[in-house]
Amino acid sequence: MTPADAEFSLLSTEDGRALLAEVEAAPRPGPAELARWRNGAPAEVVSAAVHLAEARRRGRAKFERADRMWLDPTGLEQATAEAVSRHKATRFRGSSTVVDLCCGIGGDAIALAREAGRVIAVDRDEGMARRTRWNAGVYEVGDRVSVVVADAERFELPEGALVHVDPDRRVEGARRAAQRLADYHPGPEFLLGLAHRSPGGAIKLGPASDFDAHFSGDRFEVELVSLGGEAKEATVWFGGLVSCRRRATRLPEEATWTDRDGPPGAYASSRPLDRWAFDPDPALLRSGLVDSFAEAHGLGRITEAADFLTGPSRVDSPFLAAFEVIEELPVDVKALRRAALDRGIGTMEIKVRGMEIRPETLRTQLRLKGRGAASLLLVGGGRSGPARAVLARRASRVGA
Repeated sequence: MTPADAEFSLLSTEDGRALLAEVEAAPRPGPAELARWRNGAPAEVVSAAVHLAEARRRGRAKFERADRMWLDPTGLEQATAEAVSRHKATRFRGSSTVVDLCCGIGGDAIALAREAGRVIAVDRDEGMARRTRWNAGVYEVGDRVSVVVADAERFELPEGALVHVDPDRRVEGARRAAQRLADYHPGPEFLLGLAHRSPGGAIKLGPASDFDAHFSGDRFEVELVSLGGEAKEATVWFGGLVSCRRRATRLPEEATWTDRDGPPGAYASSRPLDRWAFDPDPALLRSGLVDSFAEAHGLGRITEAADFLTGPSRVDSPFLAAFEVIEELPVDVKALRRAALDRGIGTMEIKVRGMEIRPETLRTQLRLKGRGAASLLLVGGGRSGPARAVLARRASRVGA
């Protein structure tokens, strides 16, 4: 019995569902529970129940219906968060056929099926293909998703079909996902070739990948997407789905900024610290659009070595975390501890740019006491001067 067979028996039989429900009710099973379950079911089925229950628990951070989905740790790790999948899928709206290569557990295929007439989900792993088929049913789009077990590099695209591809970013023996496209599978040669084989589509890459080295010029649009302030992916658009060259998008607000929105060739130079300081969203930073955004909003950098911005007035934007400046201090533990003690600060958010300082270590050194709260922005000086510490008060987002 393969792991996929064991998992399917849990989902498709009355005894399996009963066992799975019991395992899900015990998030940290001990030896006694495991022994009792193994008395009533094969060891591989019990193991599958434990893994599926844990994957569903973790999957709630990505999927609204995780408690009913067929998930596995590997597929879940690489799966696109549901909010991001839905955002991408809107650009495929009205398409007759979309091919989702390397579909994994089906997160993107499900979102695409809500916008397109038909989705062909392709994965070389039969277990992943079965999971996609099941999960499409959970989201009630099973009639629009056809699942094919095949190698993405050998699959023949239907004429006129748009394409979405999520290449495998796992490097054997490494704990972190690959950052170089050369370590992806399929690799850059195949991904670039899709632009010639399809009238349009999207390539999902990691936000820290070397996309600049492979996708440049007017043929491609690179969109950096963040969700709740965390960079999630770099989506490379090609063909008829290109709308600009660079785009930053922040979800769930659906805020967007492109290379066409700000002054061309803008550069936000450093200026003296003003009444307000701002921390740009990672999508804005990673897209390389922070300068045009800053110029368009009358902001400058606190120092040339860091991407903290400053200005005389508060700028309300989902792309900016705004901080009202209280005091500028030297980067000195004693001075910072004294300032925190004088102001009764017991809780401190610490953000660091352009410096090798661990916030956790500094927070311990400050020995904070009191009931007040504040934020501390540590700004590297680089060639423009010494590093600085900015004690500030985080402003609530408009509408929050």
